[in-house]
Amino acid sequence: MKTRLVGDLTPSQAAELHKAFLDDLLDRLRAGRFDLRLAWALEEGEEVPAGPPPGMRQRGADLGARLYNALAEAAQAAGDDEALVAALGSDHPTLPLERVHLAFEKLEAGAPLVLGPAEDGGYYLIAARAGALSPRLFEEIAWSTPAVLPSTLERCRELGLTPELLPMAADVDTPDDLRRLAGLMTEGDLGCPRTRELLLAWGWIAPASRRAGGAGA
Repeated sequence: MKTRLVGDLTPSQAAELHKAFLDDLLDRLRAGRFDLRLAWALEEGEEVPAGPPPGMRQRGADLGARLYNALAEAAQAAGDDEALVAALGSDHPTLPLERVHLAFEKLEAGAPLVLGPAEDGGYYLIAARAGALSPRLFEEIAWSTPAVLPSTLERCRELGLTPELLPMAADVDTPDDLRRLAGLMTEGDLGCPRTRELLLAWGWIAPASRRAGGAGA
């Protein structure tokens, strides 16, 4: 659930929006040239939702540990020391599939690690060769702050890795982020019909009839 949106949204609306983000993104990713798995953040005792796509439970005390474990488990499932793996956040519902393909293409061309910088100072995607994965990449990172990407690049230097960067993109973490997304969806859904439908229903996007202007005689 997008907890930082609670206040401008109710908790149930935030959960509903997160599901819309995920479903819209999955519709796009299912067409990708890669195997798809979901890493679920679950309460203790909560069952992993049934697929497809197949799912796994996130494991770890913080976001860094959960990211490392999810990537390591995906590499292990591939059964190949040269496996290429990636993790993508669900708070980028409009992210083009081509951006994910580009990350894998960079790995195939020899990059050990690929990062997709987010406008807030974090990253929306991390992709790596299995042999380049290390818990150190994710340690001592001030998650959800502008220090995430600089700190990760410093970890890369420590480990002797030279990452490649994707084009920058915006995520949706805060009410201001959501207002910006709603503004971009004024004329169309940007490939995210469920998300736009919710924002319309909640009044974040004005219906077309209210946006139309004119002069009366």
